[in-house]
Order: sequence, then structure tokens, then C-alpha cells
Amino acid sequence: MAEGHWIRGIADEILARKDDRIVIHTGKTPSGPIHIGAEREQFICSAIQRELRRRGVDSTFNFIIDSYDPIKSVPAGLEVPKGFEEHIGKPLSDVPDPFGCHESYAVHFAEEFVGCQQRLGLSPNIIYSHELYQQKEMKDTIRTVLRRLDDLREIRKRYIQEDDEISTDDWNPVMVICSRCGKLASKRKEVAPNRVTSWDLSKDEVDYTCTSCGYEGEGKIADTRLKLSWRVDWAAKWAVFKVTCEPAGKDHCVKDGAYDMGLEVCSRIFGYRGPLRVPYEWLTLGAHAMKTHKGITFTPVGWLRIAPPEPLRYMILSVDPMRHIAFLPDRIPDIVDNFDRIERIYFGVEEPSGNESREYLHDLYEICAVGTPPKELPARLPYRFCVYMVQLEALFGQKKVLSKSVEYLSKLSGKKTLKDGELGDLKKRLSMAKNWVASYAPQSLKFQISTEAPSYKPKTEAERSFITAVIALLERGLPEGDLQNEIFNTARSLGMEIGEAFSVMYRILLGSERGPRLAPLLMALDREWLLRRMRSVL
Repeated sequence: MAEGHWIRGIADEILARKDDRIVIHTGKTPSGPIHIGAEREQFICSAIQRELRRRGVDSTFNFIIDSYDPIKSVPAGLEVPKGFEEHIGKPLSDVPDPFGCHESYAVHFAEEFVGCQQRLGLSPNIIYSHELYQQKEMKDTIRTVLRRLDDLREIRKRYIQEDDEISTDDWNPVMVICSRCGKLASKRKEVAPNRVTSWDLSKDEVDYTCTSCGYEGEGKIADTRLKLSWRVDWAAKWAVFKVTCEPAGKDHCVKDGAYDMGLEVCSRIFGYRGPLRVPYEWLTLGAHAMKTHKGITFTPVGWLRIAPPEPLRYMILSVDPMRHIAFLPDRIPDIVDNFDRIERIYFGVEEPSGNESREYLHDLYEICAVGTPPKELPARLPYRFCVYMVQLEALFGQKKVLSKSVEYLSKLSGKKTLKDGELGDLKKRLSMAKNWVASYAPQSLKFQISTEAPSYKPKTEAERSFITAVIALLERGLPEGDLQNEIFNTARSLGMEIGEAFSVMYRILLGSERGPRLAPLLMALDREWLLRRMRSVL
């Protein structure tokens, strides 16, 4: 790639619109724990805002929490109080928090997600739709919809098949929260929303029949709790906020899909041309789509327990939006260490590979950094090294693991003294790696050093010579890469199979024939302890 990051092209298209104000939007329904797939849309918006700021252009970034949507089911695996299912059909903002710590179900799961966004480098304006719908601007969109309902039905007919919902001739997108039972919709086999059945705009009044309790109600538009169905709701918000750009999943962006319908509704019904669309592919949990209602989730809070925020931005923003991302937590060490490599390239300490563009990687690093990029390369303890170190706590204790980590990082970075921020980062990485090992590490990266004296004794002269040679290599204090290569070369020079040679080392250290990558393990161990251990078998 011989050009800057793909975000530049999106910024060019935004500026070409020549909007008076640039407003970037995204949104999410807090129907349960919000997974990291939602961050793809968030990070695209954040990257756009950063690129515009780099060009000296101000913008507004809004995150709409669709708290006025009805709760349709209890997500799989979510423990709720007895009788909680009675709330099905109510707006999420009216459903009690099953954990009792927030004012509502909506706020609980929204705040869980929103609460970590600043740590991920985002600072959007947070807007709850249940509050938004009480404002005059949204009430006016409802009046507009009722006034232009015939035109809206004609638009809908070209995008929605008759059997997808109710007949187009009877369809009304204005939904009502029943003043008696508090429900927005009933759910038996399908969700059946309460819709306005008649209205008088001269009196600003509507009538409705509740599909849940059968109540026939009426009220003023200004006072009644009303909501638009989602496709019209989307277009209405675009018009109210004069949205310049809103990313959306690929399913909404197909020809004649929800985005196309929204743009036509926005233009013809609300008189605003609508935003620039940025379609994106899914971020899945391995081969599985993350679905809140099925309990298939991995949340941003979960990520921050096991990894720094910048590598999450890197994982998402390093690929074109229309490329699928399959994430599994066992990839964390590679993702973190790959981001560290991009950071070293940014500061000129490492060179890009032959097919990499320095300009692209420069842009990528700047949109992945949380806050302002540092002025000089920070000393970072490699995550994979952390994975080895934290598994040695049982043998050496936490203090020894920390001092060994500091010693290793000082040598790796060439800094005699680490800054406070670098020490803090080192401690965080050790803690994160400890959480990752406990929850996600594959067996190939797990190990336990035997505290008992090794039962292994060399059986051949080649094995004895190999152990003696490795001791000599360890005494030289070689870097990890050189140590790995020299161990390979030593085994070959003695006519030993590589697997056979490594098995010798694992038997001495672990009491088993297999283990994790050898050189990182040797680097993590205390050298004096390691040398004593190896000499003890000769």
C-alpha cells in the first residue's frame, strides 16, 4: 500500500459535502451486554473525527443509546429475578435493572459499555433515546410522519415485502407506550407493537389500542409517550441532528436495504439529504456472530481485563471496514505485540516490511493511540513475555517476577531507568496477562515449573553435550532471538533432532516432554536458578 490510511478517503468525501456542521453518528440498543463488535462502528467514527481534526476541521460525534426500544427477550445466560419476563415488551428505559445498581435495564448495560469508552480513546456525546423522544424536535418528526403518512407508505412499499410486517395500507410507524400496562409491544410468536390507530393533528391528539392488555387510549402528542419504528426513527434522527456520516453494518447497506430506505425517507419526508454511509463487515467471535440475545458476547470491559486499549483499536482499524474480522481471545498476545511493532515503526526504531507503507502505518498508529501519541517510544514489556512471567509467580514470588520484568525491559529498551508511566504500563501488562492466562490461554502456552529436583538424567553423550552447550549460551546473556537460533544450531551440530533436543530442556524444567516456546521461557526464568537447575542433571 503506497498511500495513507483508508480513513483519509472517508474524510475527503465528508468535506466534499460542504455541510455547515459535521455531525458523526452511531448508536446501539442496550438489550444486554454490548459486545466489542459495536466498537467497529465507534472506532470508525472516532478515526473520522481524528482525521478531520488533523486537517483543522471541527466535528461532533454523537452516540445514540436506543433505550426506548422494547425488550424482546432475556439474553441467554443472564440471571434475572423471578417474574422478570413480565417486563417483556416494555421500553428498555422502563425495565428495572436486574442487578439493582442502576435506574433501569437500559442504563445498566449502556453504562457498562459507555463507562470504558474513554479508556478506549473515545469521547462521544451520549444521548438516550427515551429522553430524546420527549423533546420538541422528535415530537415534530412524529407530527410530520402522521401528516405525510401516505407518502411514507408509498416509499415503504418499494422496500418492504408485504409479508414482512403488516399490510402497507394499514401500516403506521408511530408506536405508543400504553399508559395502563406500560408496554410498547406484546410478544407471542412475533413482536406486535402498539400503533396509533387514529389522530387529529388540528387537536394534536392520537388514539391507540394496546396489543398487550387491550386498553384503548388517547392523548396529546406532546404528552403521550410515542416512538417511531426503527427505519423511520433512523431517518428522523438523521434529520433532527443533520447527520453528516453514520457507519452501518453491511446488511443495512445493501441495495434497497434499510439505509437506502432511510435516505429516501429522510429526504422526501423530513427534507434533509441524509448522511454519507460507511458500510462495514462483521467482527465475529471466531466463526460465531456475536448476538446479545443468544449470550454470544465478548465485551470491551472483558478486553480491558486482558489487554491494553490501543491493540483493540489496532485490530479493528488496521483493516478496511468491509473486511471481516474473526477475533478469538487466544490471539491477544499476537495482537498486542503486533501493535507494539507498529509503535516501533512509527518512532523509527524498526523498519516496515517490504510491502508495507510507512505513511499508512504512521496514520494507523496515530488513530490507534489513546489520546495524544507519546513524544518518544515508550518502553513496552512484550505481552508474550508477560504471559511467561506471570506463570512463574508460584515459583519465584510476585516481587521477583516484577524485578525480573523490570530488568528485562531495561535491557530490551536500552534504558537504565524506566519512567513512572513505563513502570505503570509494565505492571498493568503483567496483571492483564495473568487474567488472560487464567481465562483464555491455550494449553500450548500454559506451563508449571516443577519445584522438585529433575528426575531426568542425560542418556547419551549428545544429550550431555547439548545441556553443557546451552548452559554456556545462557551465561553469555544472548537476546531472545539469538538464543533461540543458537539452541537450534547447537542441536543440529550434535546430530540431534530439534524436537528431541527441546524435549531434554522441557524434562529438566517442567518434568514433561513438551512445553511453550523455549527461548522466551528461558529468558523469563531467573538465570541463576536456571543455571543451577541445568547443572544439577549433569
